[in-house]
Amino acid sequence: PGKSGIQALPLMQKACDAAIIMCSTLTNQAAQATLQSLEKGAFDYIPKTEIGKSFTPDMLKERVTSAYAYVTQRRKGESNYKPSVPIASLPHQNVKAIVIGVSTGGPAALHKLFNALPVMPVPIVVVQHMPAAFVASLAERIAQQTKHKTCVAKEDYTLVPGEVCFAPGDLHVLFKKMGSRLYCGLSEEPKNILHKPSADVLFQSAAEVMGKELLGVILTGMGRDGADGGKTVRSRGGMILAESKSSCAVYGMPKAAIEARTANFEFDLQDMAAAITKIVTG
Repeated sequence: PGKSGIQALPLMQKACDAAIIMCSTLTNQAAQATLQSLEKGAFDYIPKTEIGKSFTPDMLKERVTSAYAYVTQRRKGESNYKPSVPIASLPHQNVKAIVIGVSTGGPAALHKLFNALPVMPVPIVVVQHMPAAFVASLAERIAQQTKHKTCVAKEDYTLVPGEVCFAPGDLHVLFKKMGSRLYCGLSEEPKNILHKPSADVLFQSAAEVMGKELLGVILTGMGRDGADGGKTVRSRGGMILAESKSSCAVYGMPKAAIEARTANFEFDLQDMAAAITKIVTG
C-alpha cells in the first residue's frame, strides 16, 4: 500500500522468483513507468483500459500461461544454446535495410540489442506490438540509453541510414521507394489481422521493395507474426535471423519462423548484434 508498481517491483522480485505482469493505463507517464518495469525484469503488462474490450479473457490466459513457462524455464537455468553457425562464417550481404519484429519481452530485448549493436550504415524499422503511447516512449528511451537515433514512423517519412524507426502503435508500416529515396507509408489495411502494426505486413512490403538487399530479424514474442512475411523476404533473396529459445521471454514468433523454415540462422540475443554486424558490414 502506498507504493507504485515501479516501487513495488523490486520488493516482489526480492521476495520471490515470480513472473510479474504489470497493469498500466495508456498515458505517457504510465508508459514510462511500465517500460522501466519491463527493463527491470517485469515479464509483461496489461493495458487497464482495454480489459474486457480489446484485451479478452483468452489473451489474459495466454499471458499467464506464457509467464508460467518463462519463469519455469528461468528456474531450470538450463541453456543448450549453440550458435547455428559460427558468426565469423556468416555471409556478407549487400544489405540496404533491416526490419525487426518483436512482441512480448521486446523492450528489454531491444535495449540489449541496441546497446550492443553499432550504429548501422542502413535504416532499421521496428515493429513492436504496443499501444501508440508506449511506442513513442520506447523509442525515446532507446535514444536516451543507447547510441542510436530513433523516431516513430510518419507518412512519407524518409528512412535514413543510422536511424531506428518504430512503427506507430496503431498503424502498419509499408516500405516505398522513388529513385534513390527510401521512405515509408502508413496504413490501417489490412484490418482483419491480429496485430497492428504487423511484422508480416512490414516484412512483406519491405521484401517487395528491397529484394535481396533486406535483412529481417525476429525476436521474442507470442504468436507467429513475422513468419509469413519472412517467407516473402526469403523468396525475394533476403535473409532472416531468429532469436534462439534460450534467450526469448516467449519463444513464439521465432519458433514459428524456424518451424516454417523462414529463418536462415538462429542466434541467442547475446550474439544477435554481432551476427547482424557481420552480415551488414562484413
